[in-house]
Amino acid sequence: MAGRLDVVVAVHDGARHLPTFLASVRRNLAPGIRFLVVDDASSDETPRLLADAARALPLEVLTNPENRGVAASRNRALDVADARYVTFVDADDWCAPGHLPAMLDAVRRTEAAMVRTDHVRVDGLRRSAEPAPWDGPRDVVFAAREGIGDAGGRALVDYPYLWAAAFDRELVEPRLLRFHEDLRTAADRPWFWRLHLADDLTCAVVDSPGYFYRRSAGSGSLTQAGADRLLDFLLAYDRVLDLALADGDPAVERRALYGACRIVDFHVSKRHRLSRALQRRLLAGAAALLARGGDDAFEVAVAGAPAGGRRLLRGLRAAGRAAGAA
Repeated sequence: MAGRLDVVVAVHDGARHLPTFLASVRRNLAPGIRFLVVDDASSDETPRLLADAARALPLEVLTNPENRGVAASRNRALDVADARYVTFVDADDWCAPGHLPAMLDAVRRTEAAMVRTDHVRVDGLRRSAEPAPWDGPRDVVFAAREGIGDAGGRALVDYPYLWAAAFDRELVEPRLLRFHEDLRTAADRPWFWRLHLADDLTCAVVDSPGYFYRRSAGSGSLTQAGADRLLDFLLAYDRVLDLALADGDPAVERRALYGACRIVDFHVSKRHRLSRALQRRLLAGAAALLARGGDDAFEVAVAGAPAGGRRLLRGLRAAGRAAGAA
């Protein structure tokens, strides 16, 4: 497990973006960096493109015989990873030249359990810098719990980007065991919460050459196609609240409820795109989620939500409480 870096990549039918990804791999080659690519039963040209690339690049390609989802694919890669450090890359994104060597250097240099960094959001031809939500000094190690904060504003714990981080497996392995494979989306939410809640883990926010996150049109929205899968955010936040309530810190509870309010408000505001059946599932699940936690914590959390959504969020909580009582 010496001081090497394994880069975990899960891909399904990614042939359209693989040439850009593979070019990025070539610009980030360095001693000690290996790419673990899991082909999640692709039906396009992905297997051929990866096989061709593996002849010249440090790619180890694993193939799922059937589609298992991104969480299961990442777990499979983590099961065979043997480097001390690990990070993640999505196959439809790319890294600036030298980004991955810089992340490896940062996690070695700081000796933090995890380092987090900024990224560049890509919307078609538009590029926008997205800084990691941290107001403290950079390249300075701090307790991972400081990345949780309290309700209001952005916090590192709600910056759920695996590819904007690198991890020291010797320090985090007991908590890095598995992603929840029943979460087809948002599995990174409870995963990061587990790490930031750990009293013995450290973190550092660092600069880097840049990770380019391709946000496709409509991604993150409950569009009709794939809406059933995206509803898993409700289960993911239910598990976040499990962690927060078990922790017992009122500030942690408020932060978790704040995050739940924000993401429910976002998705419920787009519910008109759904069938009536899925709208009912969304609203019922949101009501059950927001019914959790104490009233004082919820009021602090909902106060930080967009003004237009507060009445709806309070109404959902009341409906969830009534359903639970019944």
